[in-house]
Amino acid sequence: MLIAGVDGCPAGWAVALDHGGDLRFEIVPTIADVIARVPGIIGIDIPIGLPESGARAADRLARQASGRPSSVFPTPVRGVLGLATHAEASARHRAIDGRGLTIQAFGILPRIAEVDAALRADLRLVERVIEVHPEVTFATMAGRRLAHSKKTREGRAERLALLAPDFGDAPATAGTGILRRHLAPDDVLDAFAALWTARRIASGTSRSLPDPPPLDAAGLPMAVRV
Repeated sequence: MLIAGVDGCPAGWAVALDHGGDLRFEIVPTIADVIARVPGIIGIDIPIGLPESGARAADRLARQASGRPSSVFPTPVRGVLGLATHAEASARHRAIDGRGLTIQAFGILPRIAEVDAALRADLRLVERVIEVHPEVTFATMAGRRLAHSKKTREGRAERLALLAPDFGDAPATAGTGILRRHLAPDDVLDAFAALWTARRIASGTSRSLPDPPPLDAAGLPMAVRV
């Protein structure tokens, strides 16, 4: 069964694919394309399940599990989806929830909306399109908080060393020749980390943060799997 680990990238979605140990890496333009092409588990680094107000337990637990709280930003409330500017989205978020919206969260609002729309159109997809978080995955792999940010040379080396036992040199060579404006190096790392957790989900060895996951108003689970 083909499974995938997915992370957003400037050109669309960075996708690490595993078909019975045959590994590939691709950039896919839309999440609908990913879902259509991958019949198995899709571990995706994007919030699934959006609060109407307040913070998700999943984010709090993910911060604790990663050991790097700044790497897990608060999931935006559903009421800001579709807003065009950070100022507008932050003002709306504050009006709904009392908190502004980080620029990092605003930057991925279109990605969140894309996944949200796909899953709300077919709620059965939540059985196989599942939220993961790479920094939680890496901390789980290492059994500890990682020492360096993924944006640094040391952090990249630290994460590649954790991925190597399961994926060999594929994470180090994936994306070679793709322009930086289309794909950042940490997008590749995060896609393979998502694939590592997708394998655990497929094998029934993953855990849910929280467990059981609460549902949002649209019926989508609010949990991070690891």
